[in-house]
Amino acid sequence: MTRSVTALSLACPMRPAIPLLALLLGLTGCGGPASSGERASTLDRILATKVLRVGLNPGYAPFEMVDANGTMIGFDIDVVHYVAGQLGNGVRVEFQKSDWDPIIANLNAGKFDLIVSGMTRTPQRALRCDFTEPYFETGQALLVNRAKHKPSPRLTVRDFDRRGVVVATKLGTTGEIAARKFFRVATIKTMETESDAALEVDAGRADVMVYDQPYVAIRAQESPVRTFAILEPFTKEYLAMAVRKGDTEFRDWLNLTIFELKASGTWDSLYQTWFVRMPWLDRVKRPSS
Repeated sequence: MTRSVTALSLACPMRPAIPLLALLLGLTGCGGPASSGERASTLDRILATKVLRVGLNPGYAPFEMVDANGTMIGFDIDVVHYVAGQLGNGVRVEFQKSDWDPIIANLNAGKFDLIVSGMTRTPQRALRCDFTEPYFETGQALLVNRAKHKPSPRLTVRDFDRRGVVVATKLGTTGEIAARKFFRVATIKTMETESDAALEVDAGRADVMVYDQPYVAIRAQESPVRTFAILEPFTKEYLAMAVRKGDTEFRDWLNLTIFELKASGTWDSLYQTWFVRMPWLDRVKRPSS
């Protein structure tokens, strides 16, 4: 099946990640145990405490959401649990919620060990944190108010860049960057959350929403009477995990784990669950306009 949202293809088998973790730690520890004045590495701390602290900003369907029972669910959530499983030794996950704008600052302040929150690798963000190899490829798409605009296969992003058109997006995201790049005449309206931006379109207070394709596709499916989607991405973006600047040991291990995630077939299984079959839809309550 052709997917407009794709992963980087990996066909080469590899050995389990646990021996690689042991090898990595062994190589970096050749100089002997750390002195009392040296700070333990992130991996050392995780293995010692058996806790993996993950920063995220819930609400980005289907990557990280909170269901009706208050349980964190989503594609990213399952990826994180896979990562914890590869660490072994009973390591458990502790999710730390963060607002989006300060999430990298919170990472650098030590509030969590890494960010897994549908974050796109950008040069600007890479000045403040280190990124792993991508685990997901996506792009920006459009959620459109059906009362204001008639669906047509010929519609493109250019058709909405005119006076009187209001474009909603989430503040501080690559959606906002894309909106400001592609919409020079229309009015840009930034919101604190992706749900708020989508509700602006639902209610007719905005003509269109610019956001990541998976989220747009799901929102259009949930609100087909009031909205429709233009799903052909007009940007190309790569989602990655973020660690503190200079945390190369942890980043390298995560890269090996991402490779294993894809090579083992686990990524494909998760994709089917969260993007194709979508049994989770009834578990998540959406805000209404």
